Amino acid sequence: MRMDPEVRIFRRRLVIGGGLVAAVVVVMMAFSLYQSFQEKQDRLRLFGTDKIQDESLLLTNSSVAPDAAMITPDETLPPVNPGNLVFRPTGSDKHKTATIQAGEKETSADLAQLVAADEALRQFLQAPNWKQRALLVRDQVRVAPLMGIYYGKNADGPVLFDSIVEAEEISPLFSQHVVVFEGGGRRLATVEHHASGPRVDWESFVGAGEMAWSDFLETRPVAPRLFRVLVSPAGHFENEFGDPAMLQCFSLRSIAEPGAKVVYGYVVRNSALAKELNYWLEQSSEETMPMILKLKFPPDAPVDFQVWIHQMVNEGWVSK
Repeated sequence: MRMDPEVRIFRRRLVIGGGLVAAVVVVMMAFSLYQSFQEKQDRLRLFGTDKIQDESLLLTNSSVAPDAAMITPDETLPPVNPGNLVFRPTGSDKHKTATIQAGEKETSADLAQLVAADEALRQFLQAPNWKQRALLVRDQVRVAPLMGIYYGKNADGPVLFDSIVEAEEISPLFSQHVVVFEGGGRRLATVEHHASGPRVDWESFVGAGEMAWSDFLETRPVAPRLFRVLVSPAGHFENEFGDPAMLQCFSLRSIAEPGAKVVYGYVVRNSALAKELNYWLEQSSEETMPMILKLKFPPDAPVDFQVWIHQMVNEGWVSK
């Protein structure tokens, strides 16, 4: 019997099958342990702790006060649209709605990320001077010297604001927040979800350019310079920009300096650049659209309010 070939083949198959089953079980157990370890690491990264009480946002990390994210079960929430999240910012009695980008699943991590970004933006606005504010900005090494130059020409100190009314995840890396200033007026602020903590995009918040807007208009450089401007269609034609059949005109406005002069920018009609600008303006639901453009003056420019649009660098003011 023991030498029967069929028995030997059956026994070999049985041993091999048992070994494969054991190997699969070992692999599954290893994967489960690895997944558990990764989840713990993710919680440490997002919350500063690997313990989340009752699967809620009860943070044990003292860097974010519990009230910053807490809505207890017996609280009545304000009505919100499907897909929105609700939280209460630090030091506020009012609930706030946060929107996760369409198609993304809402999670505690998403909300915690928005709460942390909201708190970092609040500290950024309340900073007593630009040096303190620079500790909270994105791309700090490059941007801090630019902030020093900017605040050498513009008023420093805390940004007087009334509230931060909205928060929205615009990508896995960035969230966008609406800041309402004291006395009226709103401005978008973008926060990067950096590995070392939220970082505010200072350049997009103040509309910073490669040089001061007033200096650009005064010196009238013929070499292209980068600026963050609000762009809208316009129809001002004069001087060497006097032919509407050949040129297309856009209104360019900078928010970097109070009372900054509006400038007209020109491109050759039906050129690739003109088509690119028109495409993005058509996509916008607003009359004006923020863009990063490279601008230059013509040689011997007779006025300081007519420039060539040399290049469109980016739609929006955040360099990614």
